[in-house]
Amino acid sequence: MTTTDDLVPLKVSGPRGLLAAVPTMLGFHPQESMVLLCLHGARRRVGPVARVDLPPGRDRPLADHLAEHARRYADEVVVISYQSARRRPPFLDELLGRLAAAGVDVMDAIVVRDGRARPALNRAMERAHPGIPIPDDSDPQVRALHAAGALAGRTVLADRDELRRSIAGPTGDRLATAEQGIDAAAAGRLPGVPPEGEIDVGPTDQSEAQTLPGDIHALVEYALASITETGRVQPEVATALAVVVNDVVIRDALIARAVVEMHRPWLPMLIACAGWTPDDRAPQLCSLLAVVAYRHGDGALAQVALDRCLEAEPGHRLAHLLLAIIAAGTHPDELVMLAAAADPDAESPCDGGP
Repeated sequence: MTTTDDLVPLKVSGPRGLLAAVPTMLGFHPQESMVLLCLHGARRRVGPVARVDLPPGRDRPLADHLAEHARRYADEVVVISYQSARRRPPFLDELLGRLAAAGVDVMDAIVVRDGRARPALNRAMERAHPGIPIPDDSDPQVRALHAAGALAGRTVLADRDELRRSIAGPTGDRLATAEQGIDAAAAGRLPGVPPEGEIDVGPTDQSEAQTLPGDIHALVEYALASITETGRVQPEVATALAVVVNDVVIRDALIARAVVEMHRPWLPMLIACAGWTPDDRAPQLCSLLAVVAYRHGDGALAQVALDRCLEAEPGHRLAHLLLAIIAAGTHPDELVMLAAAADPDAESPCDGGP
């Protein structure tokens, strides 16, 4: 079986391989969750992956929603229930029933509890099986997935709360530094790109720059180059980007680029910028981060970015639009259409795709 990564497809084998892939694809270790892995093609590529909080009982609308999602995007699925209770969750059997009614083939169902995984296509199978240990960091497949995730700027966090903290705004001395950068950028003093040779910002293609003013284009290119070469974005650069994206024309131009430039480190760059952005300046940057995260198949990160956006601006239109897109189970590839909508020069929704 093959799990998709933004940079390199990696093969994983058997149930242990699938269990190893889930935290990498979600960005955190799921708890009290139902996870639906969509498999497609002869090579059983994995994606998209859906995760919901495990309901305490039955939930027919949620089961129907997941079954419809699977019907649209999967040739077959794997269902994994991450739970602390020994009792088989009623929702697992309900979901399996709705998948069958929708004509979706279930390759496997797995219950994960107490550090062990058990096949669970039916109650008898779950009861009879002693369980296998879930793979840990010593597993070669886990190490390979973590290495590939690191290349894409991702790490696997302990839980969803840690994921939320990974894009939280600055506090204390960091906040004071961030506010200085915000004030400078708001006054029109954008940081200059260092002299040529200090860091490689790559070639400046006029087609890339045409929708952005030159100084903003240079700022974005410098931030992308910095995250590649140093793993960080300087506070004055991050805060300047947080200010310039408050212009929705600039924000939409960045969306138009980011959703098609899948080979570039937009996601880790925006995560770094979010960590330097005070909450009152966060809505537009976090909405941009959410779009890019979902385009990369990272629905969990997209959701926490939207949460932060809406905490500061409850009526944010793009955030609500993306929430509707996520709720509808829209495939991340379809976000390329946002690029065409935001870029009047685009000839086709697929132009410039990866």
